[in-house]
Amino acid sequence: MQEHPMISARHVSKRFTEPVDFTVLDDISLDIDQGEFVVLVGPSGSGKTTLMYALSTLDTVYDGTILLDNTDIRSFNKNQLAAFRNTMIGFVFQFHYLLPDFTVLENVMLPAQRLGIWSEEEMEERALQKLSLLGVADQAGKRSNRLSGGQQQRVAIARALMNEPKILFGDEPTGNLDTKNTEVVLDILQELKTEFNQTIMMVTHDTAFAERADRIIAIRDGRIVSTT
Repeated sequence: MQEHPMISARHVSKRFTEPVDFTVLDDISLDIDQGEFVVLVGPSGSGKTTLMYALSTLDTVYDGTILLDNTDIRSFNKNQLAAFRNTMIGFVFQFHYLLPDFTVLENVMLPAQRLGIWSEEEMEERALQKLSLLGVADQAGKRSNRLSGGQQQRVAIARALMNEPKILFGDEPTGNLDTKNTEVVLDILQELKTEFNQTIMMVTHDTAFAERADRIIAIRDGRIVSTT
């Protein structure tokens, strides 16, 4: 059992001064353990996406302390941060951001190519394993723009998992999907948590999505108002 939380935030605050003085995060503290599936919910403007961006290293300008696997990344330079992010974190967004002129396999291999520690054959094998896990290995040779929306989002998850990150972050990952494909993605996330002890944090407006998580953290006006 890991002795420290996978994600730990202490007294995290963030404010904007332009165009008006506005506090978007107000003294947020939380812990998320390895293998937890946690969702952030709240109305538009509540601060949930800003918090997720801070926790996932996409935003490093805030007051307070955030540790990922007991590491404070704000001491890193740009290259160190990029390397940490590439090995530690996977991202899934509402839009898949696949490169349309690349094949599915090429899209999934991109994070590993940036990492640069495996041969071309090893990268292909790992990418095919991830695509198989997501049920789209049969689409590997197709250009990504030939896939359905649900297939594209599954490929995006495979790409996020390519370097076997310790934490998977998502910003409304089912926001563009119909009910059937939303259920498919939720089943996949649940399997990742159960089978691989994957730590997952997602922002969502989807009640059904939130109910499948281990914990729901509700945010309003930049503060945590409930944890269930």
